[in-house]
Amino acid sequence: MKVKIVLIVMLVAVIAAIHLGYTGIQPGFHLLHQQLFFIPLVLTSFWFGTIPGLIVAVVISILYGPAMIMLRHSTQEMHLLIYAQISLYLFVAFMMGWLSDRRRRQQEQLLKGERITAMGKAASTLSFEVFDIIKGIEGIYRLSGGLKDSSSNDDFLSEVFRLQRLVEALGRFAPSLDHLSLSTDLNDILQHSFSKFQEEAGLKGVKLILKADKEGCPSMLAQEEITRVYDSLVSNAIDFSQRGKSVILQSIRGGQECVLKVIDSGLGVSKEHESKLFSVFFTTKPDGYGLSLASGRKAMRGLGGDLTYEAGKNEGAIFSVIVPRENTDEPIEDFATNRIS
Repeated sequence: MKVKIVLIVMLVAVIAAIHLGYTGIQPGFHLLHQQLFFIPLVLTSFWFGTIPGLIVAVVISILYGPAMIMLRHSTQEMHLLIYAQISLYLFVAFMMGWLSDRRRRQQEQLLKGERITAMGKAASTLSFEVFDIIKGIEGIYRLSGGLKDSSSNDDFLSEVFRLQRLVEALGRFAPSLDHLSLSTDLNDILQHSFSKFQEEAGLKGVKLILKADKEGCPSMLAQEEITRVYDSLVSNAIDFSQRGKSVILQSIRGGQECVLKVIDSGLGVSKEHESKLFSVFFTTKPDGYGLSLASGRKAMRGLGGDLTYEAGKNEGAIFSVIVPRENTDEPIEDFATNRIS
């Protein structure tokens, strides 16, 4: 800042000294001087904006105008040219300053938008970390057999579930602005779950196998809720699979929908339990609460999809997350307009 101010002062002083010190009568030199004054004028307006630019323009006009008017050879026509030149100084200073101020405001708005986006991404990232902590709390709770005061168990689980929903809402705070598109590939969910549970499966002696549709599975639905449901299925499949068995993560692209499958090699679900599988609080886990499948089906049906079960051909279970390719309740033109705006 100080360097720029010193440079402008020096330029004005040097050009004014040359202009005022010239005693000749050649008009060409005076034309050169008046053009040189544009250098500090434009720099001031560009660097500092409208008001400083106009101040320098007034200073230059004072230094330029009287010296020209006081020339003995000046005529009425020359006076008009001088006034026109002074008006031009003021006009150029105003226009350059206005453009500079406008550019600066646009940059500030852009930076503000970038900061908001960064905050949103930070909130989204933090939500996933908190969600893992919540999962750890639930695991500790199950392993410890509940609270000492058994009457508080329901309240504890209710508060944990409420916290989960708040964290999930926080995770949806930030839209992705860096890679704006009308659809996302659901194969990313498979890859995410494969990477997330690889270590856990290895510790339990279970092999994860990834079978993503080579054509991709694009969908216009947000992935967060689908990821939560699918991760829960993968975690359950690992828990129910015996050592040496495998769990397959598979995606199948269809015309109007994509299907994300979790295929395990466990004992499967008995016929008597199949009808109650998606009922709230029904579970075959000794330490389970019967919420994940019921809430998962409700969430997917809320998105226009579904969560289904079928028995494996030989053994095990196959859970399918059915995801619509687009929201049929919203015209694609409206969706595209809202997504881009």
